[in-house]
Amino acid sequence: MASSYWTSALAPVAQGRCPVLGHLPQLAASRSRFFDSLRPQGEVVQILLGSRPAFVLNSPGAVHESLTEKSRDLGKGLLFQTARPFMGNGIALSEGAFHRRQRRILQPGFHRARIAGYAPTMAALAEQTAESWHPGSVVQLDEEMRRLTTRVILHVLFSSSHEIPRDLAEMGEKVPAYLHVLTKGMFLHTVLPTRVAALPTRGRRRFFAAAATLRTLAERAVQHARIHAGDGDLLSLMLGRAGVATPVMTDEQARDELLTLLIAGAETTATTLSWALHVLSTDPRAQERIGAEARAVSLARDPGAPTPYTDRFLTEVLRLYQPNWLMMRRTACPTTIRSVRLPEGSELILSAAALHRDPVSFPDPLRFDPDRWLSRTERDLPRGAYIPFGAGNRKCIGDTFAWHEMRITLAAIMTRWRLHPVPRHRVRAVEHVQIRPNALPLRVTRHDSG
Repeated sequence: MASSYWTSALAPVAQGRCPVLGHLPQLAASRSRFFDSLRPQGEVVQILLGSRPAFVLNSPGAVHESLTEKSRDLGKGLLFQTARPFMGNGIALSEGAFHRRQRRILQPGFHRARIAGYAPTMAALAEQTAESWHPGSVVQLDEEMRRLTTRVILHVLFSSSHEIPRDLAEMGEKVPAYLHVLTKGMFLHTVLPTRVAALPTRGRRRFFAAAATLRTLAERAVQHARIHAGDGDLLSLMLGRAGVATPVMTDEQARDELLTLLIAGAETTATTLSWALHVLSTDPRAQERIGAEARAVSLARDPGAPTPYTDRFLTEVLRLYQPNWLMMRRTACPTTIRSVRLPEGSELILSAAALHRDPVSFPDPLRFDPDRWLSRTERDLPRGAYIPFGAGNRKCIGDTFAWHEMRITLAAIMTRWRLHPVPRHRVRAVEHVQIRPNALPLRVTRHDSG
């Protein structure tokens, strides 16, 4: 019976595989092109990561089915298994009842009312960053965005104590570089054959050093919060308010959640902001429109104030420049997705970046056009076609937090500066776990200086 079950409705194997490395050479050359090439081959297509099979979900329907209807049949997959020794067991990696428990504890920290309380801090830090630049200078804005989003996370973690401990603030300045090393290393550990990934290279040593440093930062933050218990910040939600006899989380659990917040809340948001600023540097009219909306409202006082063009602009950035090209799941039992039958333990790959460039859902998909969202909103799209923050019970817990942080940051910059590309520098995509710009040097000038 088991044999007949698996002999029908099998996923086709993607074309062009290498006998030894499978499809790794194509992934190494360009993840985006490779996933675009899989779309015509079927809704579920098998690829080979060396000798390991994996199944790519190509259609919005296949992705929606896996993330919602079949979510209880799927675990986190190979990428997350690789990351767990370095990131711990935070809500991005944990599963089952433990994941639901941790998410319930953290959820109040991301309610809209709580985010409104974070908005003044977001605005103050964004304005402080923008005011530190000098007219006519070239600013490495990708690095600036990583520093800014890390500072926002640290301030929100310690918001009730009003001051970040000095040693943590100093370590926090180094976090952006370590996050980049960590996310790059996790991708390589996932896709490369085990023996190759384990070679004692310089990159591997940097990867382990970055993971250790980030873990130390998180542990120190938890220790400080345990001694100086506050009331109202994210760490107090993890640890319990002052005077609570039984901790809500252990120190290890709180450390793991903090690491998750740093990676998901700082690195991903910074990458999206970097792409947004890159696009703005090529479009003076868009700069003016976002600046005008920002001057008409106060997002620090009212983070939900209407900024319709800014919202369409960011929606389009998250479509065309979606930073997270790779999500993985693993079947916990025999599972059928889009009539394709998958055995227990099958690795599934979902690419939001590929979905967002599907010409069926998005005509002329490589054209950046915020106004495409005037005629067709997210609700008009097929379910699963647009998933910038994921979907289902594993959707990013901090999606609203990140959205308001990006709006506030663009407002702070666009009300002060004009952005100009640097001659002879070509911005290109670097693809690891995230798709990020190689570097983003931009010249900044005041509005009244042309």
